[in-house]
Amino acid sequence: MSGDGGSPGQQQNGGQPQGPTAPGPGAPGPGGVPGAPGHWPGYGPAFGQPGWSTGGGWGRGPWGGVPVAPKPGVLPLRPLGFGEMFGAVFDTVRRYVRPLYLPLSVVVGIGAVPLLAVAFLISGSLRDGVEDFPDITVMDPTDTQVWNLARPLLLFFGMSALVGLVLYVVAGPLATVVLRAATLGRKLTAAQAWQEARPRLKASVATLALVYGPMLLLEALLMTGAVLFGDGLLLPFLLVGCGAFYVTFRLAPQIPVAVLEESGARTAVRRAWQLNRNNWWRSLGLTSLVSLLGAIGTTVINFPLRMVVAVMLPVGAAASGDGGDTRGTITVVLVLTALVSLVTMLATSPLVPLVNGVLYIDRRIRNERLDIALAEAAGIRFAESAAYPQYAPVPAQYAPAQPAPAQPAPAQPAPAQPAPAQPAQPAPARPASAPAEPASGEPGRPAEPPVGKGPEGS
Repeated sequence: MSGDGGSPGQQQNGGQPQGPTAPGPGAPGPGGVPGAPGHWPGYGPAFGQPGWSTGGGWGRGPWGGVPVAPKPGVLPLRPLGFGEMFGAVFDTVRRYVRPLYLPLSVVVGIGAVPLLAVAFLISGSLRDGVEDFPDITVMDPTDTQVWNLARPLLLFFGMSALVGLVLYVVAGPLATVVLRAATLGRKLTAAQAWQEARPRLKASVATLALVYGPMLLLEALLMTGAVLFGDGLLLPFLLVGCGAFYVTFRLAPQIPVAVLEESGARTAVRRAWQLNRNNWWRSLGLTSLVSLLGAIGTTVINFPLRMVVAVMLPVGAAASGDGGDTRGTITVVLVLTALVSLVTMLATSPLVPLVNGVLYIDRRIRNERLDIALAEAAGIRFAESAAYPQYAPVPAQYAPAQPAPAQPAPAQPAPAQPAPAQPAQPAPARPASAPAEPASGEPGRPAEPPVGKGPEGS
């Protein structure tokens, strides 16, 4: 026996082998029940539907060992550890660069047009604001001077944030579709990924709007009230901010639910809230760590552009008010800043959606045995009692070969029956031959007494 607790088809339950069994006549097909909660199209029955089991899974084998989980793609099909989830995110990025980044590059290219247009349009007003801004060491700037400098910058960074929001909305369904293929180890082209993700864009937008729209509106109202009416609304503003922070990570699997289970916005929010119960700290830690490493990586990539921006940034003009920088210099700075922002958003936009997808898969494996359905979709069959993987196709001879070891048990008492049967057969054979010999070998002896009696009697 191998050291991992057994091999496919290992015997248990009294020595009888456990192998793949064909589904009964009334068993649901591999597609499950479409539209039901927990339904992952093409990957097993839905949660709570007939044919779904809540026991078993990757428990201990019959001899106390833990079977090795199959890994057809970037994830082992069992409950995941923190390091495995972290590695799966970057492993998916490494293996599926084109399906992830080619569609997102198109989105960035489209979004770069209005962003660069805004950069050219505000360069003149930004130059005027910089020239009118006084030396802060000599006198304080007025509200008008601050607004003249801040207004073009707000417009520029607002447009950049809008492009980033559109990119994140597109990256959510796209990264989820790519992760589904990466989990099963399937090849995926950029065109196929976009074709599968595009129908779920509307549901993703509705889900994000349902969750974050009310929170952002309430935060904006409270912030405006705090500015206009004093610090009385500062505490409610902070409380709402803390609640939004909690809800954001509690509802981390909402986009994977909307995409993989093909559900609406309200259903996706309710399902994500229930699915990610007691998993808030792991969601926070994994998302923060992946985002941090992504930010470090993009900082290294953008370092040359950032150095150029830092050198050409008219900080000296803003501090001295001499207006030595021209409009062309400010335009170049704005364009380089836009490029740095676009590259950063492009590189990091799939990371958080991939984290949310990995969290979703882990929660469903732990709570709903999604590993069994994913294994069957990848061509792997499990022995139901011990959850040992058995790689398809299984030979047809394997079914009759399994009961064969079970027949030696009744065959062992069979030798005990021939043992008394053999002495019983020679015993009657010997007396049968003994009387036959005297009858044939001495025929006169039985005839003499009647002859002797004859004369005596006569």
